[in-house]
Amino acid sequence: MRRFVLVLLIGLSWPMAGFGQSTDLAPAAAATSWSWLEQIISRHGMVVGSLAVFLSGLALNLTPCVYPMIPVTLAFFGSQSAGRLQRAAWLAFVYVVGISLNYAVLGLVAARTGKLFGSWLQHPVVLVGIATTMFGLSLGMLGVYELRVPQVITRSLGQASAGTWGAFVMGLVVGLVAAPCIGPFVLGLMLFVGRLANPAQGFWLFFVLGLGMGVPYIALGMLANQTSRLPKAGPWLVWTKKMLGLTLWAVALLIVRPLLPLWVLGLSATALLIGAGLYLGWLERSPAASAMFRGVRWSVGVSLIAGAIALMWPRPDAAASVAWQPYSQAAFERAVQDGQPVVVDVYADWCLPCVEMDHVTFRQPDVIDAMRQLTTLRIDATKDVSSEAQTFLDRYKIYGVPTVMLFQSGGHEREDLRLTGFESPERFLKRLREVVPPKE
Repeated sequence: MRRFVLVLLIGLSWPMAGFGQSTDLAPAAAATSWSWLEQIISRHGMVVGSLAVFLSGLALNLTPCVYPMIPVTLAFFGSQSAGRLQRAAWLAFVYVVGISLNYAVLGLVAARTGKLFGSWLQHPVVLVGIATTMFGLSLGMLGVYELRVPQVITRSLGQASAGTWGAFVMGLVVGLVAAPCIGPFVLGLMLFVGRLANPAQGFWLFFVLGLGMGVPYIALGMLANQTSRLPKAGPWLVWTKKMLGLTLWAVALLIVRPLLPLWVLGLSATALLIGAGLYLGWLERSPAASAMFRGVRWSVGVSLIAGAIALMWPRPDAAASVAWQPYSQAAFERAVQDGQPVVVDVYADWCLPCVEMDHVTFRQPDVIDAMRQLTTLRIDATKDVSSEAQTFLDRYKIYGVPTVMLFQSGGHEREDLRLTGFESPERFLKRLREVVPPKE
């Protein structure tokens, strides 16, 4: 049940946030929705993960805070290029570099201070504070109050210094302009790269995010005199803004999830899905000028209500799972002395791949049978970990969850078999067979 609620919340909150959470060794609650990126990177590598972040950056250009800035930016390119194509392309390129460096520095800081993120983002007061901020931003998007980019910023952008330096400064500042809409998205990625604790990867992922946000400007900058062809901001943008506002409610609920009883979480998620579906599909009053727009609204509404029905639908009791023991150094050493292989699972309730492993792979009968031949130890990193567990994590350089480690009978880890993401029962069973051969 908890896993299903989590999946639905992540599905609703994805447009604003995306993937893993935190402990002392990883970032915290808001990053859970970035689990998809963690799975992509663990399964397909950094190249495919970078492409996913790049596409997310492209999508951010359609948020209500960024899209209205496109004509201002292109007006700058047009006025500075004096009709010269190469000049416009160069200014757009420098602008993109400014955006990318701005976010790359953010990623570098997040990656180098990953443990700092993990330590303070676990506190209930911080979780409630972040969720309250998300809720406040959502009210602006829903029209309760006007959420505007400060005029001093738009004026400064429109009158930016001439030439290359002006384009670069505009790129640096664009992150501030976009903050009201993409802040939750950036926060989620910050927490994710903080959990990676790899400065190079953190710098690169945020640099790619900036490229995704900025690359369209290279093409548009070369067509700066044709800005009138851009779609006009109309009812569709108002509706999208309100959809993102409701998305922030899902993000806020996702953040405070560790503080809520299961029944409260399920009831809240169900009410949010039904309410958002009815409002976005039929009750929101932006005029649907085209059949396509009406179809999109109806489809979103039906999908959200269907999700609520699926959430409320009775499900059979969960099957038996692997019998995990809490990790302790004594238990580990006792298994080594007895000549028994050991599996150590680093797990957290807020980690979607961890929950998926627990409910799929570790409930498969063949996997359970094979695991009976090992000592099964688990480090639960949902909140704080014990000092001896932290010593173990530091010793084996474990920076994130899930991490599954297999030790041979002498206590030597098979590093080639270490798992850092979800794996199907069939593939995990093959991994186990490297340590415990099948029974005759």
